Amino acid sequence: MAARAKTPGDELLTLHEAANRLGVHYMTVYRRVRLGMLPAHKVGGSWRIDPADLAGERSPDDDERPAEGTDSSTPASPRMRRAPWGARLQQRMLAGDSAGSWQVVEAAMASGVEPQDVYVELLGPALHEIGSAWERGEIGIADEHLASGVAASIVGRMGPRFRRRGRHRGTVVVGMPVGERHGLGVAMLADILSQAGFEVLNLGPDTPPESLQTAMAARDDLSAVAISVVSPARLPGAARLVAAGRRSNPDVTIVVGGFAVSDQATAQRLGADGWVADPRQLAQLISELSS
Repeated sequence: MAARAKTPGDELLTLHEAANRLGVHYMTVYRRVRLGMLPAHKVGGSWRIDPADLAGERSPDDDERPAEGTDSSTPASPRMRRAPWGARLQQRMLAGDSAGSWQVVEAAMASGVEPQDVYVELLGPALHEIGSAWERGEIGIADEHLASGVAASIVGRMGPRFRRRGRHRGTVVVGMPVGERHGLGVAMLADILSQAGFEVLNLGPDTPPESLQTAMAARDDLSAVAISVVSPARLPGAARLVAAGRRSNPDVTIVVGGFAVSDQATAQRLGADGWVADPRQLAQLISELSS
């Protein structure tokens, strides 16, 4: 009888085989795969691991979780904060792995990463890099859509962590110019502003100037308007939104930001009052400009 030809999966290990080689429990290996700590490939619906990727693996997970007896409010050590959460999250997102992506986020927060840092330091950069990889032809549109779907599920689960009780500091209307199609960035911005104590009206992507004016007119506690621009091609549309906001309320503070707005000079050319590179600083900027 002729020998069966080897397939690529023959050289890979199952999770149980990898666990035996490492001398750890099967669930330890499974957890590392789902957190993006250990590279793995799907073969016939099952995870498989290249033996070469086991080199350097060790049993303790001390740098991935708080020490026993501590909680997530305990300040994280620098070693815990340095874990490559962003790369792990991006890997899980590209795999379309919602559960694994959320496990990465939870592990990062358990190590001391704040919810707003998850957005600004992990999820936002991962989305931007995935979009850039698609533009460079390194991944397909299906991969980009899978990752976006996972990101949307993460934002949905993160939302309650940004809710703040007590009296609001005022309302901020946020939106994106006509032609912008991806609203995850502005959704994250809305959560960050909510955590800072503002009530947020999120008009989302593809906002017509008339819709912005209607939303502004409906609030008598309006503190600011925030416009997010991702694509440089949408900068003229952002300028039209700013102009519409000025016509609706000449005294309101208007700020712009996003990947397409690189500095204060660009923001001023669009007609805005201010700009911040880091959305975590936006609440402070609004307070300063409004005063």
